[in-house]
Amino acid sequence: MPLATAVVEPDAGRFVHANRSFKETWFTPGARTLASLIEQENPAKIAKLLSPAPLAPDKSRSEVLRISLPEGGVAWVRMFARPFQLDIAENATLLMVQLVDLTSDKRMLDDLVARETRWNSALVSSASGVWDHDYRAGRKYYSPTWRLIRGMSLEDPLPPSKEAWLELVHPEDRAHTLYAMERQEAGDPDYLVFAYREKHKDGHYVWIECRGACVDRDESGRAMRVVGTDTDITSRKETEQRAARATRRLEMALAISGVGVFEADLTSGDVDWDERMYEIYGVDPAIRINVGQTWESFLHPDDAARVLARVETHRASHDCFSDQYRVRLSDGTERVIRSFSMMFIDVDGHTKLVGANWDVTQDVQMREELERAKMLAEARATELEETRSQIEHNSLHDYLTGLPNRRFLDRRLKQESESCASQERALGVLHIDLDAFKQINDSFGHSAGDAVLCHAAMVLREAAEATRFAARLGGDEFVLIAPFTGSKAQLADIAESVLHGLHKPFVHEGNQLCLGASIGIAWAAGSRIDCNQVLQNADIALYRAKGSGKNRYAFF
Repeated sequence: MPLATAVVEPDAGRFVHANRSFKETWFTPGARTLASLIEQENPAKIAKLLSPAPLAPDKSRSEVLRISLPEGGVAWVRMFARPFQLDIAENATLLMVQLVDLTSDKRMLDDLVARETRWNSALVSSASGVWDHDYRAGRKYYSPTWRLIRGMSLEDPLPPSKEAWLELVHPEDRAHTLYAMERQEAGDPDYLVFAYREKHKDGHYVWIECRGACVDRDESGRAMRVVGTDTDITSRKETEQRAARATRRLEMALAISGVGVFEADLTSGDVDWDERMYEIYGVDPAIRINVGQTWESFLHPDDAARVLARVETHRASHDCFSDQYRVRLSDGTERVIRSFSMMFIDVDGHTKLVGANWDVTQDVQMREELERAKMLAEARATELEETRSQIEHNSLHDYLTGLPNRRFLDRRLKQESESCASQERALGVLHIDLDAFKQINDSFGHSAGDAVLCHAAMVLREAAEATRFAARLGGDEFVLIAPFTGSKAQLADIAESVLHGLHKPFVHEGNQLCLGASIGIAWAAGSRIDCNQVLQNADIALYRAKGSGKNRYAFF
C-alpha cells in the first residue's frame, strides 16, 4: 500500500507487521510498540485508537497526533485504526493503523486517506486477492487474500521465478495461461479476464479468475506495470460443471427415450406440440392440433374409454398425472405411449396442461420378450436342478435297489461316528450277506437274483426306520448303521428283525423264493470312534456267523 501501514495488537499496540513505507518514514530502531513512537502527552487519544472495543469492519477511528521522527524532531500525522481480521492467526482480531503526514498539506492528505481507506476496506471485505507487478520499480505485491486463496500464510515464500510458479498451474492450463497473460499485458480486451487452475498449498487445485490490466507502459509500448485481482471461483466452476453434466444427461435422455413435449391452453384451445410429438403420432407439422379432438382421435378403441375417464377425473387436480395407453396411427400402426402431464394456471389466468409423451412400444415388447425369456429360463433352471439332483442321487445310490451305495455309506459312517462321539451314543454296524444267493441266480436266472436283491433292500429299509441307515456294498452284501444308547441287545433285536423279514417267502415269476442271511455285528463308543475299524470288525463277525452255519448273526 502507498500509505504507511502497520498491523498491531490492541491495547499495548505491539507491532505484528509494518510495510516498507511505514518502516522507511516513521519507524524508530528498537521500537516494539506503536505508543513508543507517539508523543506521550496524548495518552487518552492513544488509548482510544488502540481500544479493543468492537468496531464494524467498514468503520475506523482516527486522531491527529504528534509522532517522533527517526532522524529527530516531530511531525503532525493523522492516525487511522480499524479492525483487521487475520484468518491464518486463529481468527485473532488485530488493528490496522495508517499514518498520514499532515505537516505539508493537511486537507489534500485527508482526502487521500479517505479514498485509500475506502479502497482498502473494499478490498478487505471482498473475496479478491490484489496483485501488482511493477516492472519499472522491480517490485511485486500480493495481498493477504491473494495468499489465502492459495492456502499460503504471510510467512510462506513465493515461487522464486515465473517458471517455478508455472509448475503450480494445472498442466492442461499452462499454455493457455501464458498466452492469456501475454495478451492481458498487451491490452487485448478479450483477455482482461481469464480463468485457470492453480495448485493449493494442500495439494488440490483451485479455479482462479484473473482480472488485470496494464496501467503503465514505456516509450516502446512495453508493459511496465500490470495490476489486477484474483478470485477463487472453484465453487462456481463446480456448479457450472454439475449443470453442464446434468444438461448433457438430460439431452441424451431425451434423445434416447424419444420424448415429445406438449402444452395445451384449455381456455383458448391453442395446442403446442414439439417436433417429436408430431413424429410419435405420425402427424404433419402443418396440421393444426385441436384440444379435445386431435389427440383423442388416436386413442386405441379398447383403451379410449378408460384413458378419457382418468383424464376427466384428474382435470381439477394440479398433481402430476401419468398413464400408459395404446394409440392407432393413420396407417394402422399401433404404438404404446407413456404420458406424464400437469395442470397449472398461467399468469394470464388461462388453465394450461403441460406434459410429455414417450413412445415405449419397444420397451413394452422387450418387457414381454423378457417375461417369456424369464419363464423359459426358470423352466430350464428347474430342469437343470432336477437333472443335477438326479445325477447327485445316482452317484450316491445303487441303481438296482435304490439304496445308498458304498460312497454314500463312507460319508454317512463318518458323520454318524462324529455325532455319536459328541452325543455320548454308541455306533452299531450290521454287515449282512445273503445266503445261497449264487444258487438262486444259477437256478432261476439273473432276473430272480435282481428280485432277491430288491426284496432284501425292502426289508432293510423297514429295519432302518428313521434313525438308521441302510446301504448296499455291492453284490449280495449290505450294511445297516444303527446308533444306539443303552444295551447292545438292541443290535441283536435289529438282526433278528432282518433275518425274520428275509426269511418270509415271496413269489417271483411263479416261483416261491425264500432267503437266508448271515450278519456280523460290531459297535464302538467313546469320545473318539474309528468308523472304518467298526466296519472291519463287523466284516470279521460276518465270517464268524457264516462259519457257524449261516442264517444267523454274530458279534465281534
